[in-house]
Amino acid sequence: MKWKEELIESIKMSQQAESVLPLSTVERARISQAKQQFPMMVPVGYADLVDWENPDDPLRQLLLPSEWELDDAGSFDTSGEEFSTVVQGLQHKYHQTAVLIVTQACAGHCRYCFRRRLMSRDILVKETIEDLQEAIAYISVHPEIDNVLLSGGDPMICHTNRLKNILKSLAAIPHIWQVRISSKLPAFLPSRFTSDPELLEVLQAYQSRFQIVIQCHYDHPRELTLASIEALEALQKAGCLLTSQIALMKGVNNSVDTLTELFKRLHRYGVIPQYLFHPRPVKHATHFQFPIVYGIELVEAVRKNCNGSVKRFRYILTHADGKLELVGIIPGASTQLVTKWQQVRIGVEKPELMLVNIDKDTCWLDN
Repeated sequence: MKWKEELIESIKMSQQAESVLPLSTVERARISQAKQQFPMMVPVGYADLVDWENPDDPLRQLLLPSEWELDDAGSFDTSGEEFSTVVQGLQHKYHQTAVLIVTQACAGHCRYCFRRRLMSRDILVKETIEDLQEAIAYISVHPEIDNVLLSGGDPMICHTNRLKNILKSLAAIPHIWQVRISSKLPAFLPSRFTSDPELLEVLQAYQSRFQIVIQCHYDHPRELTLASIEALEALQKAGCLLTSQIALMKGVNNSVDTLTELFKRLHRYGVIPQYLFHPRPVKHATHFQFPIVYGIELVEAVRKNCNGSVKRFRYILTHADGKLELVGIIPGASTQLVTKWQQVRIGVEKPELMLVNIDKDTCWLDN
């Protein structure tokens, strides 16, 4: 099945999920209720990976609306993106990087999504790029910007011609040497990369102009199906560099065995470890959080199971002020967290290394 046909089938199935999936009456009601805010969206092929009758199934936790989503705690903008938006759809948080929000659409809706505000029907936020030329003009007069990140939603859900137009526009800016594209489609909709040769031709055509990096979002080893591996291979043949950005989530992948297998298998198929993100306090999704102390212990246990090339990922708390690496714990009368600012938002001054006093229940750092 071609990717557009599969996407249409996914939309149809998701609209009828409460009657199609083997769920309890209460769970069906939650799906119906979620349609008023953040609708359930499940890719048809991916749905076959889920054990819908097992409440503890990690992929089920990832996609099925939960009773905990009624909790209003948290924020819809945990990364301070509002402060960094310079043109609608264009963020300039770090000196060298511009972020283009090219779409609010995805092939599936992860319940933990830190940008769920883009898809929430009770908010109706419009943050995607509308005037590409205005964004290109801004990037053109900011020579410190040497790389552009395409994000969303999922940029790869866009029509190939739209992606081609964006790459063509960026190629005209001399100081851009790298374009990164964040995507979960290698897991959610691998046919996007195996049934559209034009997309691969477009990606390959621009390799001589700048490096194209696909930042692959995987949450669990079961997502690395044969179809997904074929998608990764197709992207590599097109000349793309693949990296992994993994969101660490309670109930989904917060076990040593799961993370170890995920990192090793991704590395086996050419996906370079980059970031492991500490769970954010996203409004209606705080039930995915857990204490930082637990996260540090988990990460250290995973690293002990991996060789040097696999364990080079950084454990990151994406703060409104920047990317804060969670390095380790100094035990004592009071627990001290060792942190390092990997990147800091423009206009913010931070010491590179910091010791932060936390306790065993601290899940996030507000300051």
